[in-house]
Amino acid sequence: GLEQMLEHFKKTNVGRKIIIVPEETPLGTGGAMRNCFKYLTGTTAVFNGDVVSSIDLEKMLKYHYSKSAKGTLALWEVDNPNRFGVVKYVNGEILEFQEKPQKGEEVSNLINAGTYILEPEIIEMIPKGEKISIERDIYPKIVGNGLYGMPFHGFFIDAGTPESYLEANFKLLKPNGQEINPKIRKNVQVDVNVNISNSIIGPNVIIGENSVIEKCVISDSVILPGTKLYGGTITNSIVGPNISLNKDVNRTLITPEGKKVF
Repeated sequence: GLEQMLEHFKKTNVGRKIIIVPEETPLGTGGAMRNCFKYLTGTTAVFNGDVVSSIDLEKMLKYHYSKSAKGTLALWEVDNPNRFGVVKYVNGEILEFQEKPQKGEEVSNLINAGTYILEPEIIEMIPKGEKISIERDIYPKIVGNGLYGMPFHGFFIDAGTPESYLEANFKLLKPNGQEINPKIRKNVQVDVNVNISNSIIGPNVIIGENSVIEKCVISDSVILPGTKLYGGTITNSIVGPNISLNKDVNRTLITPEGKKVF
């Protein structure tokens, strides 16, 4: 929230001037940009706050200028585009937006990746003080008239859920796809034949034998023998034995009999 952001930037020097512009009421993706317009002085980069990706912003900016674009969208290729808004993309130019197409009717498998470079004239198109979606209300009006896309490779994570938030953190912890060692904090006991990867363990954790821990953050918990955990944040919990979980069990007690106590 606003208070947390203010507190963070009071304590953190990022080498840039930070201006936080509050919204009295939610204004949508477009309305939020218009709300900041008086602070913008030219070509502007815009990022969806819950997206973590490997986009090369410098490369994207050079591409934007090379096309003399009014707007440039980062594009990400997906296997199944039916859950997303997709774009028709020809020679760099975006010619059509298609919202959640039926299978077999997709114009492409490229989706909007939530990173934009925009010229002021696009932001000026957004009505002041109104709730506006730039994706649905503004971009379709300028297709074929200076709106371009740039596909990129690497990784793209919509970190809007606890599971994807954890995934994003681990992705950033292992640059270039290199594996990282688990981080073990104080007061941790690990029994024999335990496999731990891409996880933060501790403080105050016991892990029983023959367990597997992947992509987890665990504290103040006992993991009983034979337990397999694949992603999640676990605290104040007893988990197992001999069970497999692949979702967040935060603040849940799981007894040896398999009963959950909230």
